[in-house]
Amino acid sequence: MRPRTMAFKILSSSVAATSLLALANAQTFQRLGGCPTFGCIFPPDQTDFLAGQYFDIRLEVHAPVNGSQANGGQPDPKFTFTIAKGGSPQNASTYFRVTEPALERWNFTWYEDLFARDSKTPSLVKVTAKAYRRVALYEAGEYTATLTYNNGTKTTASWLVRDLATVRRTKKHCPLHWGWDDIQHDHCSTPSGTQEH
Repeated sequence: MRPRTMAFKILSSSVAATSLLALANAQTFQRLGGCPTFGCIFPPDQTDFLAGQYFDIRLEVHAPVNGSQANGGQPDPKFTFTIAKGGSPQNASTYFRVTEPALERWNFTWYEDLFARDSKTPSLVKVTAKAYRRVALYEAGEYTATLTYNNGTKTTASWLVRDLATVRRTKKHCPLHWGWDDIQHDHCSTPSGTQEH
């Protein structure tokens, strides 16, 4: 076999293997941005708010029962959630001055990839969750929200709270409004109930 022919065959095999790997990756469904691991924070990382804007927070801990991500199937019911702005983190209930939400439990199924969907073999996931309703962050700046579960595993979200006066002056960006009226992409809700378009 000539050297050039051998080199071409090796190159062709390498390209084929790379293509198959890319195809395999393309078959996998992606996790939500708020759930980078088995701990979920909504609103997710890199969310912007207006100071004083009401929103909801939902926390979830997932425990897959079967499938490639199975971890025992028992979601942590004792997870904690803290908020920090510069200083030490505080328990969210203390920070927002609200009663600790009740623990919720439910299950859901999903397909890890197209192969699982085609073979009709969904993965079962058990969930523990909590929801903080109609809370607000009144000071502009950067906040870190931290969900701690499963003996120290953490999911964090960085939130940016913008000063209303600054937003009114620039009017270049409309913060994501999450929660109390679900997600609004077409307007910015202000604390007074007026709208900035």
